[in-house]
Amino acid sequence: METIKNIIATLLVGLAFLGAMLIGTQANAQSWEGTHIYTPVHTKHFSSNPLYDNSRLGSEGGSEGFLITRSSNGLHFTMGIMQNSYGDYSKYLMFGFNLSESDTSQLSIQLGVADNYGKAYLDEVNARLMNRYLPSTMIENSRIPIVTATYKVRLTNLIGLQFNLSPAFINSGLYIQV
Repeated sequence: METIKNIIATLLVGLAFLGAMLIGTQANAQSWEGTHIYTPVHTKHFSSNPLYDNSRLGSEGGSEGFLITRSSNGLHFTMGIMQNSYGDYSKYLMFGFNLSESDTSQLSIQLGVADNYGKAYLDEVNARLMNRYLPSTMIENSRIPIVTATYKVRLTNLIGLQFNLSPAFINSGLYIQV
């Protein structure tokens, strides 16, 4: 079973890198194609945990850092450094695809991995679930899988609001398309 978990984790990372190679290089401010820089502003979890970092304006972590997304042909490759729920900085690597898109909004799904989530393993319920389902290499390196639905709304051709919904939280912020 452990071997299967490690194979799946390796395949996910491989798919993320393959996605990065597939994504084009031409940016167009009138479309969703191109590079987006996201900066988080606020995170709220669906259930409370005393380990969450309660920072400015009541945000529970996830209010500092940046993510860069490269988008082309409905595919997205995202990487960056952002504060996690526990107040530590994590590196994120995600690959995603569009569910729907219009001139003013976009809905997509991302799958990926984040590191530096050691505090997540301090919570007994989290630890039990992660030890059961995650490969040992992820646990030993304090990594967790990331699954989010992302909704973007344009305010102008280059600036907009972004909302990231995961099974544990909702995170919001601003993006700039370059």
